[in-house]
Amino acid sequence: MKKALSLLALSTLVISSNAGVDKFEDDVIEAKQIANISEEGLSSLPTKKITLYQQYTVALNDANAKKLVEEQKPVEAEVTVGYNQKEIGILIKWKDETKSVQPAMTTNKYGDGVSVQFPVKYGKGTTLAYIGMGDSKHPVMTYLKKAVEGKDYQKAFIAEGFGSLTEIQEKGYTFTMKYDDANKQWIAFIKKPIKTPDLNLASGMVPVSFAIWDGNSLNRDGNKVISNWKFIKMGNAKVDPNYLKYISWGYGEIGNPARGKELMIQNGCNGCHRFADQTAAPEGLAPNLSKIGGYSNPIYLKESIVNPNDVVIRNLNINRHYNKAAGPDKNGAYPNNDMYTWYIKDDKGNITSKMPPYAHLSEQDLKDIVAYLKTLK
Repeated sequence: MKKALSLLALSTLVISSNAGVDKFEDDVIEAKQIANISEEGLSSLPTKKITLYQQYTVALNDANAKKLVEEQKPVEAEVTVGYNQKEIGILIKWKDETKSVQPAMTTNKYGDGVSVQFPVKYGKGTTLAYIGMGDSKHPVMTYLKKAVEGKDYQKAFIAEGFGSLTEIQEKGYTFTMKYDDANKQWIAFIKKPIKTPDLNLASGMVPVSFAIWDGNSLNRDGNKVISNWKFIKMGNAKVDPNYLKYISWGYGEIGNPARGKELMIQNGCNGCHRFADQTAAPEGLAPNLSKIGGYSNPIYLKESIVNPNDVVIRNLNINRHYNKAAGPDKNGAYPNNDMYTWYIKDDKGNITSKMPPYAHLSEQDLKDIVAYLKTLK
């Protein structure tokens, strides 16, 4: 009976994995070179369908919002990209049955929104940034548009991880967002210079990611749906073959998901991380992997296992957990419980991941683990 159950579990995993075999082409957005970078100009170009999944790595301290996170389904969006020598334009459309505009002077109602994110550095020899607003070694540029009553809310930020958004004043970019009542969908359009002092998009293959907030689901801050890194192919521009080989690693059927899950348990991953039915680890001890396959590229997953110090994820709020065994200070405040901090910081401010490297794993072991992680959506 036990053997039969194991075979059933294995077959379920295999069916789940094979049901949506991923292809690198699915993550490539073909940009067309056009003279008129406008919403109208892009409307006639081919679109790319992408899927955004609920961000699960961190969560807000809001019981109602956390409950809705469990109910929120993936969001499908259509993306179109056009460019010329000076500018790039991105058109984004997604269905939303409930138009949510954040009212003025309120703190418990939230507006719908969308963001577009680019890594500041990318290309040959540069590893992928963390999808959640980058990290200290891989800063990102994030362009945000939100539906706010009586206000044109568009902002540009540079970030190095959760809680590090720093607004910058970028000249020459516009970001619009309007609701199509007839089709129950949002239409957003961003146009920006190809080159700015902070970001150069003049390349054959440009990483880009998207996030969408649903105000009706109490989405704000980290509560949102996000995509993995997509790659804008700039027309016929030359793409570095080494970079292409790097970013396209791990797509398709690369390994055995069932064995990958077993390897994760054998190596103690479930002692810190939560994923699937592995929920023994205290919540917040390490990043939650329950939806990691929906918004992580295969090569990023591999590198996170082999070299976790390359991309160190910052906690959203390290003040959530207190060490009451240490006793309060003179003001009655308890110190933070360092067990829930995901990194170690030295005297110079450099951070190191608490996760040990698993470079001892064989290439096939890594493929099996990544194959399993890709099923977690």
